[in-house]
Amino acid sequence: MKPTVMLIGLGDLGSVTLELLAREDWIGRIVVASRNAERGVARCNLARISAIAQGHAPDIAFQRLDLSNHLAVAETVHREAPELIFNAATLQSWWLPHLLPPEPRAAIQRAHYGVWLPIHLTLTMKLMQALQDAAYQGLVLTAPYPDVVNCVLGHLGLAPTCGVGNLAQIVPKIRWLASERLHAPLDTVGVSLVAHHALHEWAWGGPTGEAPPYFLRIECDGQDVTEAVGAEEILLASYPLTPGLSIHFLTAACSVQLIRACFSTEPVALHAPAPHGLPGGYPVTVSSKGVQPAPIQGLSLAEAIHINERSHRFDGIERIEEDGTVVYCPASVEIMRTTLGYDCPRLCPSDAEERAMELMSRFREYAARHGVRL
Repeated sequence: MKPTVMLIGLGDLGSVTLELLAREDWIGRIVVASRNAERGVARCNLARISAIAQGHAPDIAFQRLDLSNHLAVAETVHREAPELIFNAATLQSWWLPHLLPPEPRAAIQRAHYGVWLPIHLTLTMKLMQALQDAAYQGLVLTAPYPDVVNCVLGHLGLAPTCGVGNLAQIVPKIRWLASERLHAPLDTVGVSLVAHHALHEWAWGGPTGEAPPYFLRIECDGQDVTEAVGAEEILLASYPLTPGLSIHFLTAACSVQLIRACFSTEPVALHAPAPHGLPGGYPVTVSSKGVQPAPIQGLSLAEAIHINERSHRFDGIERIEEDGTVVYCPASVEIMRTTLGYDCPRLCPSDAEERAMELMSRFREYAARHGVRL
C-alpha cells in the first residue's frame, strides 16, 4: 500500500513542497494541514490540477489545523495515520527582514540568525509535544531552523527524526563544481560534509572573514580527491542564486529527496540537519528504518558534533545548555537591544512563545519606522 504523507504549513516553502510531492507517484495520499482553510483548499486545488496537467493524479486532502490546539493535532494525526509528517509551519518567515531598506536590514542582520529562534521553535515544539502525547510512531521532518530548533528539542526529549534543507542545499553545488573540475560524470562524485546552518551564506560566496568550521571530504569513484580538487575553494566559491523566496525551490527539492528516501527499503546516502536532535548537519543514511548519522572516514561522530557546536556562535548563539536553554552571544544581544529594543540574553524553551510574540511585535515596529508595513 502506498504511504500517506502529512504536510503541515502552507507558506511559500510548504506550497512549493506540495507542488513537488504532487508529482511523486509513489505517494498514496497527501494530507495538507494549515490554519487558513480558504487558502489551503485553493492551494491544494492548484497543486492537484497542475499535477494532472503533467500526467499525474495525486490524492490530496486538506485539513484545517492550528498547531496551538494540542488535542486537534493529536486527533488529526490519529485519524489520518500518516507514515511521515513534514512540518514547514513557523510564526514568521525568515525572509521578512529582507523587505527592509539596506541599512536597517544590515543593522539587524549583524545580530545573526539565531536571535530569531523563538519564532521558529514555538510551533515545532507544540507539534512535537502533541505527537509525543499521541504516541505517534511515524517519522517527523522539520523545516524551521532545524540545526538549532531540533537541538533544543533534543534536550527536552522531543527531537524530530531530522530536519531538512540547509546543509543538504550546499552538497549539490559542491558535487557539480567538483565534477566539472575533475571532468568526471556527476554520479561518480561523492561528498561528505559536516556543517552548521551558519555556513550557508559563506557557501555561495557571501561574506569574507572567518567562516564557521566544517569538515569536507570529496571522492571520485571512491577515491579521496579532497585536496587534489581544491575542496575548500569549491565550497566557498561564488555561485550566485536568485535572491529571496526562490531559494525555497532548492529547499523543497532537497526535502522531497529526503522524504522519498524515508520509504526506501535500501539505505540511501544523503545529508540532513539535526538527525535526532544533534546540532548542525551531517551525512546521513536514510531508509524506511529511519535516519541515522552515517560513518565519516577520517572523522568520528563526537568530532562532527563538536564542529557544529563551535559553529553556533556564528549564528549568534554562545551555547545550548542541558535543559535546552539557549545563551546568546553578548554582541548579538546588544544589537537586538539597540535596534529593536528586544532584550533576550537567554531563551528558556518554556518562554519561547511569549518571546516570539514580543520579537515579532518589536520587529513590525522597527520595519514601520523604516517605511515597511508588514
